[in-house]
Amino acid sequence: MGSTFWDAQVRRFARGPMASAEGDPFLSRARRVTGRRTTVLDVGSGPGRFALALAPRAHQVVAVDISPAMLSLLRRRARRLGVDNLRTVVGPWPEVEVDRADVVLCSYVLPVVEDAAPFLRELDAATGRRALLSMTAMGQDAVSEPLWRHFHGARRSPAPTYLDAVAVLAELGITADVEVVEVPVRVRFATIAHAVRDYRKGLLLPDTAAARKELRWLLSSWLVRADGGLRPPLRTTPTAILQWGPPREPSRRRRPR
Repeated sequence: MGSTFWDAQVRRFARGPMASAEGDPFLSRARRVTGRRTTVLDVGSGPGRFALALAPRAHQVVAVDISPAMLSLLRRRARRLGVDNLRTVVGPWPEVEVDRADVVLCSYVLPVVEDAAPFLRELDAATGRRALLSMTAMGQDAVSEPLWRHFHGARRSPAPTYLDAVAVLAELGITADVEVVEVPVRVRFATIAHAVRDYRKGLLLPDTAAARKELRWLLSSWLVRADGGLRPPLRTTPTAILQWGPPREPSRRRRPR
C-alpha cells in the first residue's frame, strides 16, 4: 500500500477513538521505557497517536511515515498541543535515513510490509535500547472473513500474525519477549455510507450500485452502534506486543536528510 492509499485514510484518523492512544496497552509499555533523556523513533507513525502521547516525557521523538498527509496532520496536532520536540520524516521504511534512537516503536505496520526481514533488520539496527512492535494476535481479516466469503466464494489468503514476526526475528538472531493483550476496537464509522465505502475497498468490490446496496444490507445488521457511530461486532481484539533489546552487532548510524 503506497502513500496515496494512506493519504486517503487521514479523515478516519483525524477524530474519534482512532485519534488517541490513551488506554492502549502498547502506549503503557512504551511509556515504561521512555524518560526525559530518551529519544524515540516511531516507524509508521500515521498521524502520531503514540508519538504525540510520548513526546511530553521524551527528549525527542522522530515520526516516520510514507504518507505526507498523515504527517501533515501530525504536525498540525503537535503545534496545537505546543509539542516542539517532534520531527517528521516522510518516506517508506527502511529507505529513510534517521538517527538511531533509544526506543523504537512500530504499531500495526508489519502486516502490510512486502518483505518483513529487511524491515525488521533495519528496525533492530535503529534501536539503541528497546524495540516495541505490536500486531494482531489473530488473523488480520478474521472479523471480515465472512464478508469476503460471501462476495468472493472463497477463503481470503491469511494475513501474517505475530507468530510470523517472531519467526522472522528468530531467523535474524533476535529473541523477542511476547505479551498478548486485549485492545479496545477503535474503528468507528460515522454513518453506514462511510462503512460501505471503507469495506467495499477492503473487500475489493467494484464501485457499482449493486455491490454497494448488497454490502449496505449486510453491514446494517452486522455493525454495532457505539459512541454515536458504528463499529465491528467486537469490543476488543487480541494484540501481541513484541519487545527486544539492542541490536546484536554494532550498527551504522542513520543521518537525517
